[in-house]
Amino acid sequence: MRFPPGRWRGQWIWSPSPTIRPAARGSLLPEAYDRRVLFRRVFTLDEVPETAPFRVTADSRYVLYVNGAELARGPVRHGPRTLHYDTGDAAPALRLGRNAVAIFARFYGHATPWWEPSPPTFTLGGGCLVAELRLGEEWLVTDETWSCHEPTAWTPAEPRHHLLSQLPEVFDARKLDPTWTLPNHDDGFWQPVRVIEARAVVGGNPDAHPPSDPFGALQLRPIPPLTSSVRQAELGPDLVADFGQVVSGTLRLAARGQAGATVSGAVAEVVTPAGLEIANRFAYTLRGHDDVFEMTDPVGGRYAVLEVTGGAEVASVEVVERLRPRQEGPYFACSDPELDAVFRAALRTVDLTSHDAYIDCPTREQRAWTGDSVVHQSVDLVANPDWSLARHHPALAAQPRPDGMLPMVVAGDFAAQDLPTIPDWSLHWIRSVHNLYRYTGDRSLVADLLASAEGVLRWFLPFRGDDGLLHDVTGWVLIDWSPVQVRGTSAALNALWGRALADFAEMSEWLGDLGRASWARGLHAALALGFEVFWDVRRGAYRDHLLTGSVSEHTAAAAVCAGLVPTSRQPAVRELLLDRRAMFTRSPMGARGADRDGPVATDPVSLRPAPDWDVDHQVVGAQPFFRYVVHDALALLGAADRIAGLCRDWTALTEAGTFRECWDGGSYCHGWSATPARDLLVHTLGITPAEPGYAKVRVAPRLGELAWARGAVPSPHGLIVVEVHGTEIKVDAPVPVEIVRP
Repeated sequence: MRFPPGRWRGQWIWSPSPTIRPAARGSLLPEAYDRRVLFRRVFTLDEVPETAPFRVTADSRYVLYVNGAELARGPVRHGPRTLHYDTGDAAPALRLGRNAVAIFARFYGHATPWWEPSPPTFTLGGGCLVAELRLGEEWLVTDETWSCHEPTAWTPAEPRHHLLSQLPEVFDARKLDPTWTLPNHDDGFWQPVRVIEARAVVGGNPDAHPPSDPFGALQLRPIPPLTSSVRQAELGPDLVADFGQVVSGTLRLAARGQAGATVSGAVAEVVTPAGLEIANRFAYTLRGHDDVFEMTDPVGGRYAVLEVTGGAEVASVEVVERLRPRQEGPYFACSDPELDAVFRAALRTVDLTSHDAYIDCPTREQRAWTGDSVVHQSVDLVANPDWSLARHHPALAAQPRPDGMLPMVVAGDFAAQDLPTIPDWSLHWIRSVHNLYRYTGDRSLVADLLASAEGVLRWFLPFRGDDGLLHDVTGWVLIDWSPVQVRGTSAALNALWGRALADFAEMSEWLGDLGRASWARGLHAALALGFEVFWDVRRGAYRDHLLTGSVSEHTAAAAVCAGLVPTSRQPAVRELLLDRRAMFTRSPMGARGADRDGPVATDPVSLRPAPDWDVDHQVVGAQPFFRYVVHDALALLGAADRIAGLCRDWTALTEAGTFRECWDGGSYCHGWSATPARDLLVHTLGITPAEPGYAKVRVAPRLGELAWARGAVPSPHGLIVVEVHGTEIKVDAPVPVEIVRP
């Protein structure tokens, strides 16, 4: 059943406890954070309907149960003025006679990496719930007939630090009856709910039925529900449970012992002091019976490190992984088993970092960084038939600040206006929009996002000099974790801006907006002239900036992808990118996160020390993230046959079953490191859209040293299958094919 737009039948409800204080405009009570409220509605059925469609949402999180069975949890990550609802069918959980709908709801009250507060009105923005369930011709909706209970079993938690952002969960099971989701639970002591009427300073009449400010029209969940699977850990005698690889989900453990005994611990990437400092922590007090504890928020790691008191015994430790369903179809296989393992690890890395958005890691942060996501999305577009998140995430990230620039994180704590942004991250976001243009061919979707893309490009204009270059750009110019020199006039940043200008011009022309296409091409042409200042004739390479002679893979690759390298120089740039002997890599993450010095080190991670290497002969190599740009550049330079060999670099990162953030440290599962899954299909097998939306497919295999390779990619028209043995190329495609032989 599709729910039509307009007023809901259900009303906003919450507990009687206030979270918003009276004021000329609403504001949150400082003490009203991390509130958990339980809701119930009991009803009787004389006949079980064949279908019982429902929809539900809450600010900030909810879990819906019918007769004890979990049916939904959400909502998905969202901006401060939007809210999505979830739908489903409750009929399989209903029974004749007495039934119960029970909802666990949680209001964070403070920004978290995965939730951004909504601006409070007089009444909304401080915790609310709305739901409706169709039972034949009748509707069961949230209203004054519901009951609620604010349990004291949980200790309210706040983030410990912006780099220690996971919320510790402290739960005393003695204070919560585990039968609260069941029809026969004794709820005689529960309170009536408070119905919340939306109110504002001006405009509109008081109404408890959505749509309401600050959320506007509630929107249908844009991605499928996550599917759950259970991963069991092996519990050692030292109470360290090992899952064998990085996992992501809600930790669940079963314990035995007397009431008041405790099991506490942490879910960690690695069992070291630094790893435990950054770990997701919990403490569980046993009730003495039915002692099964499941954490509320998802966590990530490989180990659960436990401690018990009072004679408690741990019977089992597992994680309920709730991940996107990965449909069958796309694949990659080749004559090199190591590359096959790299491909599998890349997919696992993306799966663990694709929750309700593309996130950096399931362990340390779970933030949706604006730039990181271009890699996850690129992998999904070639290795997952479900493109819903690949389409949704760029739209989710299109929440510009008043000055037009995108925040460095979307729908989370770092989206706050008082934090600087990462200017180059928005340029990678423009590339993700360009991906949608090439792969989906969806004109409406791309057109909706171009306004934000233009705002990003125009944000840079005040930094543009008469030479066409950007100078002294504010914010955190990251590029990646390598020591690329960015002070003053950054060649890498200018090149990324150039690539974004070219992408914008191409998309604008495709949409028939020749004026904007001409505007972007004019800026690009001036940039190309100014960019000549970075060319070092003696070195035969582009310098990173004008202050030192440092040279990096990043600047060279970005310049190629931006179309800034004249044909006469392309052989030299190609040679530089392929000369791995001159390349070195380094990152500050080797001493941070779960590694040596822990997450909170002395020096700001954004500092770039002056070069202490031989700038005349060495080249700063890219970390895994920026290698997607490097590989694109090599393909443009006619060296796609070398990319399979370069993907072998990732064999050093496959030990945990997922890819680390950097070559020498960082999180143990980082989505931005997964580019080999894309590159082996796009560059090695050579499968790309020859026209937007795969109206035509180009197959240009460049196997390098591989004897054979085969694979399949999704398209809007169906699966495209390619098999290459030596010079023999077989293609099975539902669209016209253009084959480009080596």
